[in-house]
Amino acid sequence: MKTASKQSIKRPAHTPLAVACMIAFASTTTAHAQTQATTPQRVDRVEVTGRNAEEQSPDLDKKSDGASRLGLTIRETPASIDVIGQDVMTRRGARTFDEALSGAVGVTAGGNPGSPSVVSTRGFTGAFVNFLYDGDRVSQSSMSSRSQDSFNYDRIEVLKGAASMIFGDGGVGGSVNFVTKRPDRNRTGSEALISYGSYESLRAGVGTGGAFGSGAYRIDVSHNRRDGGWIDRNGQQLTHLTSGLNFTLTPTLSLDISLDYLKDDIESYWGTPLVPLAFATEATGAVTDASGRVLDRRIARNNYNVEDGVMKADSAWLRAKLSWKASDAWTLQNQFSYYSADRDWRNAEGAVFTAPNRINRGLVNIVHDHDVLTYRFDAAHRGMFFGLPSRSIVGVEYSKTNFGTNRRFSDSSAATVARWQVDALNPQVGRYLTDASLFTGAGNRTDFGSAIDTASVFVENQLKVLTNLSLLTGLRYERIALDRTIQDLNTGVSSAFGTTYKPTSLRIGGVFDLSKNTSMYAQYADTAAPVGTSLLLSAANATFPLTRGKQTEVGLKQSIGQDFDWTLALYDIEQNNVLSRDANNPAITVNNGKIGSRGVEIAAAWRATRSLTFSGNIAMLNAEFKNLIEAGNVSRVGNVPTNVPEKTANAWIDYRFAGLPVSIGAGANWVGKRFTNNANTVAMNAYTTLDAYVTWRAKPVDLTLRVRNATDKFYATWSGSSANNQVLVGAPRTVELTAKIEF
Repeated sequence: MKTASKQSIKRPAHTPLAVACMIAFASTTTAHAQTQATTPQRVDRVEVTGRNAEEQSPDLDKKSDGASRLGLTIRETPASIDVIGQDVMTRRGARTFDEALSGAVGVTAGGNPGSPSVVSTRGFTGAFVNFLYDGDRVSQSSMSSRSQDSFNYDRIEVLKGAASMIFGDGGVGGSVNFVTKRPDRNRTGSEALISYGSYESLRAGVGTGGAFGSGAYRIDVSHNRRDGGWIDRNGQQLTHLTSGLNFTLTPTLSLDISLDYLKDDIESYWGTPLVPLAFATEATGAVTDASGRVLDRRIARNNYNVEDGVMKADSAWLRAKLSWKASDAWTLQNQFSYYSADRDWRNAEGAVFTAPNRINRGLVNIVHDHDVLTYRFDAAHRGMFFGLPSRSIVGVEYSKTNFGTNRRFSDSSAATVARWQVDALNPQVGRYLTDASLFTGAGNRTDFGSAIDTASVFVENQLKVLTNLSLLTGLRYERIALDRTIQDLNTGVSSAFGTTYKPTSLRIGGVFDLSKNTSMYAQYADTAAPVGTSLLLSAANATFPLTRGKQTEVGLKQSIGQDFDWTLALYDIEQNNVLSRDANNPAITVNNGKIGSRGVEIAAAWRATRSLTFSGNIAMLNAEFKNLIEAGNVSRVGNVPTNVPEKTANAWIDYRFAGLPVSIGAGANWVGKRFTNNANTVAMNAYTTLDAYVTWRAKPVDLTLRVRNATDKFYATWSGSSANNQVLVGAPRTVELTAKIEF
């Protein structure tokens, strides 16, 4: 294995009214529910006969390992949580992580090829949202996340807000836990999926699981490829294997072993350049730029990367967990994991228009060698504490990360720039060159090495103070020791440095049950995160303390009868110790910057009849730099952080015809305006996409015809590699036919 990666429209006037209507409706139904004093205890939906048992989101009785290590349900947890199950992903047609996460309340997903599948939520993006796989974390998501097919996963759990108390440093905006399909003796059988669609897109997956002796097994393999694309040379291949074995060694002792392998190979498209309005003949309104530049449809299909561009990665992850139920009250777990990844990319990036009709580019070649060894021991207790029902967990965790990277960037000399210019309309992109004369200057040929040792102690407890009041508390202490080496091959200068951090993170919350089906919650949490990318931290930035995030949140979770669930969350987050410039001397970097974000999120799911379901969510926030000075003593106070939409909404309707094996459905995704830079001079304007599907069920086959972006909306999805000058363009209308088989 030796491979790489990079470090690297309108605003609907009805949105506030929709929010008000939802709140008013919920208040009315809450009062109605509270008058039903004789209503029997609510039972799990899968046991209800005569109703549509298909999974919906939100479903408040689901458990979420991504919000607590105590095995709590969404209803029991004082936090905002989305659990997106495989059934929901299949029905919505979510082929990848990005598509699945974009349906969660207040979440958008995207990124360029160097940092694919990153998330924006509650005003924070990239490394400030932790990614976990079966509850395990690998460094910062902006460095380790990869594009993946959703077939291999049982569910995706999204926790909003400060999360480092549970999973370690980072997670100011939240965390995402991707849970693979696991061995289960009670779930035997096999399934397969095959799909073909526009732009020669092909998906295939097969999975099987069952019991053997005193154990169980599960294995899933998926392949997702696109040979063409709406952008020239924008194909991809994603291959993923997930597997697991569970052994019941004794009635109280079990062993879980899993091995995952992921490989991706992408023809990198790094964004479409903005051009002057005078140059454009097919100008669009997808982007608004302070200097009057636009996106021109004439060049929207052009890929300015080199012909032999590389963007590929492979990783393997081995995990083993030994669980011992020592008594009715105590369960002990030992877990060991080893993760190894190689990433490689070699591209022409940063396409920037220059008069009269040229595109400037830069060459980049980066290689990653990334290994993480993790050990965790925890002891969980369930019983009484001073006469009160209690659940607790206490544990220790140690991880060792070794990360090496070789980084090459072409210089900005006039000769190099001229050599790599191409025509905007008819680019002859050429092939990548390794000529050392193109990479002169300090910092353009460097080799980095990082070693990070992290030791943690954590404790979490839920205490039932009253029959209708529970308190959730948690504390985590970490010692993070970082050592770095940097060798500049152009200057011959080598340096080494190290630093140690000792952050403490906590969460305090409470859940108050107004009735059997209605609860209110409140929470305070804080978190710690590096001031930059920890794996690439500079010597100067290593002198600063970690950035800190603090969140307060209140919310309501309610089930009305068997068929309506809804949640409401209001939050306020403040991040301090953000890198900034000294107001008196802008040449000096300080960390007195501050970001604030506050907002409201609403999600609901309604099974109107046994055939008809509605679901949707709305999120509105105000995110801004409260203190930030950049080079040139330029203040960004009041501006919105990059790639953060302040309004998002999703809605779905699904209908199953009575007496016919046919279902139909539609979904809408609305994303508000976002900015590509801290200056807020380039805005990706709001857009709405509409999807529709029809499914014919003839067991064991479900055959689905799906249309995505049915109105063929032209829009921008994310900032490009040159954030001031280019954006990534979203997919046009596409059609696909999918067969899912159970056997």
